[in-house]
Amino acid sequence: MLPNDDKPWAKSLARIVICLTLIALAGLAYYLEAHKSLHIPEMVGIFLLFLTIVPPNLAVLYPSLLPPKHTPAGGRVTKSTIR
Repeated sequence: MLPNDDKPWAKSLARIVICLTLIALAGLAYYLEAHKSLHIPEMVGIFLLFLTIVPPNLAVLYPSLLPPKHTPAGGRVTKSTIR
């Protein structure tokens, strides 16, 4: 599932993934806090999990967040002849 794919189910799946991720990370943080084991390394791990899951799904939901596609000069594709 890429941001520029035209799949009708991609946006709804991205919303579900974001919601479930937020709920799961909040539940994990609550569980670790309840057992007195939520320390800085665990917080960093939760934050890194958030960063690996949510931004790619936001790019699927909002393709305008992505930078514009770069086209080569002249609008033609050149192929290398070096093998």
